[in-house]
Amino acid sequence: MDWQRFLIGVNDVLTAGVGATVFALMLYLFFYNRDSRVARAFSGLLACVFIVYLVDLLQIGARSLASALIFLRLQWVGIAFTPTMYLEFSRAIRLSVRERSFPAWIRYLGPGLSTLVAVLALVTDWVVHDGMITAGAPHMRPGGLFYPFALLFGLSALWGLLQTLDARRQCYTTAARRRMTYLSIGFIAPAIGVFPYLLIIGWPTALPGVLLWVLLIVGNLGVAAMLMLMAYSVAFIGALTPDRVIKHRLVRFLLRGPLTALLTLAAFGGGLLLESALGLGPYSLSLAAAALTIILAQLGVELAKPVLDLALYREGRAEVARIQELSQRMLTAADVHEFLENILAAICELAHSQGGFVATLENGQLQCESWCGFHISPEEVAAFPTTVTTAGERRGPFFAWNGHWVAPIYDKAGQTLLGLVGIQRAGVAPSLSAEREELLEQLLVQAGAALEDRRLQQTVLEAFSALLPELDDIQRRRGLLQYREQDVADFSLAQSPEFPQWIHDALSHYWGGPRLTESPLLNLQVVQQTAAAYDGNPIRGLQIVLTQAIEQLRPLGERKLTAQEWLLYNILEMKFLRGQKVREVAQRLALSESDFYRKQRVAIETLARIIGEMEEKVRGAPAHPSDQGQAAASVVKNG
Repeated sequence: MDWQRFLIGVNDVLTAGVGATVFALMLYLFFYNRDSRVARAFSGLLACVFIVYLVDLLQIGARSLASALIFLRLQWVGIAFTPTMYLEFSRAIRLSVRERSFPAWIRYLGPGLSTLVAVLALVTDWVVHDGMITAGAPHMRPGGLFYPFALLFGLSALWGLLQTLDARRQCYTTAARRRMTYLSIGFIAPAIGVFPYLLIIGWPTALPGVLLWVLLIVGNLGVAAMLMLMAYSVAFIGALTPDRVIKHRLVRFLLRGPLTALLTLAAFGGGLLLESALGLGPYSLSLAAAALTIILAQLGVELAKPVLDLALYREGRAEVARIQELSQRMLTAADVHEFLENILAAICELAHSQGGFVATLENGQLQCESWCGFHISPEEVAAFPTTVTTAGERRGPFFAWNGHWVAPIYDKAGQTLLGLVGIQRAGVAPSLSAEREELLEQLLVQAGAALEDRRLQQTVLEAFSALLPELDDIQRRRGLLQYREQDVADFSLAQSPEFPQWIHDALSHYWGGPRLTESPLLNLQVVQQTAAAYDGNPIRGLQIVLTQAIEQLRPLGERKLTAQEWLLYNILEMKFLRGQKVREVAQRLALSESDFYRKQRVAIETLARIIGEMEEKVRGAPAHPSDQGQAAASVVKNG
């Protein structure tokens, strides 16, 4: 057996697997952590690693050394920018722990040097030149600038590691220190995976080529493991989601994504080897092995879910299990509708009726929930009585009304009317045996239990929805306090990236609606302070705060509709306070609709800055105008 050829194949599979892992981690951080400065910087570092591994894969099929050299030069795009990304990543970690940044000249010098090195490596021989194949591995020779770059590369990685270790010492909780330890352990992974070591001394001819590929395989496995360890640590920094959710989501993502991809590639490569050994046709076994691995991996993740929950949740396992059980048993509107349809069908069958309906009592008025066999109008349903005493002829469980036989639905205590079941009247009351009448009563009890449980559930959900803004604030405080010495009083909802959207939602329902009455802005201290002057009405308090903030945008002098300095005020006052339509406002302000929406976004962002300053003033903290608000003013000024 040609062991070197076998190990080369294994290394190719691992190269593809590591590349897929890096790409998967970039996607995860983009979708779940893109608001984190540390995650964005780490994604840049991962991008460098991905470029190197992707080019490694592309050069596998190179037919000659000349074509392989083209790919080897392309790798330098990722190699050259790795030191810069290390510096940016270290800076982001430092900022997450302590408000201390690097000198500005370092931030600008790094990208400039990386760009220069990448260009020189691509079009000149100053950094790398020529090429050779050692033990089956193609690589280039070092140029005059390679060794200074290698020194810079090593110093950047080492300095970044020291900064990370220093940041770890600044952490204030055990969990934060533990995760920063993981981050420090995996910190050298990008450097190991990216740096072209063969350019320094090549591979000694005295050593067997098989050893080189063994080292490459071990290195790839180590890089993959350390990158996942780093991603695990980065996922927690600045996250507003509870730790248990992040753990569960990330672990399941790694199992379903990178690990499944790696196992599938290994199965595909093993299938190719067996095909050659058994004399089978190309891809006859490898494709089947890959498909089978994907299916078994997904099944394995599902079967391992109890074990994963046990390992991830630990002390909170009982509470999480209770929450999961509740989520599975909760009744949605569709669930109740389907259940009542089944109840209605069973009642129609018992009474030998061709059609019927179920109506629920909401706010003292009957509303049709479902029907079968015929359609009944909302007006007809609303006309039915809500008390049995006002009903017509009574026959067993039914009473006659408006051409139907109707049976009431009560709560579990049998005291409160929750709704009605009606079936088409056939001239005489349905004749039911004692057994059928008992079954009908059971069906009505089940319908009542479903409606009562839905009411209770809606009450709980409404109460929980009011807590969501506070829970978000708690998560924000928890996430930051793990890594930074910060006074809890410094936190405010105005710091949330969703703050401008909350303001837009509240303005869109300024004169009444759930986006105003359930707005997270009701928890602002400035709103609560203002509400105290209006009998403690928080809705009125929020309306006053929004109006006062808009008035701060009003320039001095006589109002002008088309003047630039009046534009933001006119948009907000006419669109939201007066409730005029977009087309009407745009015409009066001499704007196209697309330009109107762009300027409206600027107006909302500026209003968010103003309300944020009002909140900070009430809290006794100094105002810090956001870059976003300053940029908004600049955009308006420049048209």
